[in-house]
Amino acid sequence: MSETALPRTPLLSAIDVHAHVIVPSVYDVTKPHSLFARAEADPSLSPEQKAAVVARNGDVVRRMADVTERITAMDRMGVAVQVLSASLVHQCSYFAEAAESLAIERRNNDAIAALVRGAPSRFAGLGGVPLHAPDLAAAELERCVGELGLAGVQISSRVRDKEIGDPTLRPFWAKAEALGAVVYVHPAGNPDPRLAPYMMWNSLGQSIEETFAIASLFYDGILDAYPNLRICISHGGGYMPYYTGRIERNYIEKPATRKNMSKPPADYLRMLHYDTCVYDPRALASLVETVGTERVLLGSDYPVGDPRPVDFIQDAAFLSAEQKSAILAGNATRLYGIDPGPAPTGDTP
Repeated sequence: MSETALPRTPLLSAIDVHAHVIVPSVYDVTKPHSLFARAEADPSLSPEQKAAVVARNGDVVRRMADVTERITAMDRMGVAVQVLSASLVHQCSYFAEAAESLAIERRNNDAIAALVRGAPSRFAGLGGVPLHAPDLAAAELERCVGELGLAGVQISSRVRDKEIGDPTLRPFWAKAEALGAVVYVHPAGNPDPRLAPYMMWNSLGQSIEETFAIASLFYDGILDAYPNLRICISHGGGYMPYYTGRIERNYIEKPATRKNMSKPPADYLRMLHYDTCVYDPRALASLVETVGTERVLLGSDYPVGDPRPVDFIQDAAFLSAEQKSAILAGNATRLYGIDPGPAPTGDTP
């Protein structure tokens, strides 16, 4: 169903923590290194298929850059506030050396902060960091929070050949905990050639990446070293929250798997937060049951994801009114420090 055919107009009170933007001057630099560039160049596509992919990507990029269209869509969806973050499948900087990556991310962060300042009742923001240079990443995280007023940063599910729990990245995690900053984990794409056909890098690969990211956080000891981290995982946490049985079995029967862990895997899952961009009420029900209502936040993946994110929660018969209120706004208010207020003021950038 398209956004323009929503069955009702919900109240403008929700906080959407999964909403992407493009900064055109950044995308000009990062596009050749992005998964979408590879998808557009896929040799298995017919000329007609390639044209369709290019056209759709062009429309997505346009919508991510169009603030007026964004606010109109938010009003239709019933979203009071979006937490803006870069589309990492378009403009991740990890390909660049440290100094260039930092320059790319600073340009992105300044632009997102400007969007937030332009419509403070409608937007909050997350910056980006050169995660492969952890000391620079920690410093830029501090600038994002302290100077730019952003809620935290977004990182990819891995950085080059390292998982996000790699010991070399601990300066970043230490700074994030010290600042109380939100770290939103969202993949920049999965480059496995097995996932290239049929755009499975997106349909399957993104969730694989999120699963690896969560595993790294507890297997590599990050959640024990920094137990007060404020981490949110995109797309409902990938496959991890829905397949805990086998992971728990390994924890019990294979001691080598728990050398950096002080508790069972399921306990670590309840230390993280997750957005609701799972597209299936059965998945949402399982997520809530596994991690608890207080760990689940509304997320649409705007502009490519769920066009009815608020209705998706409102229509969930297995959720109480209190649970719906928490997922739609209360949990984000607590985690991000956002108050959606009674209704948007009509700010425009």
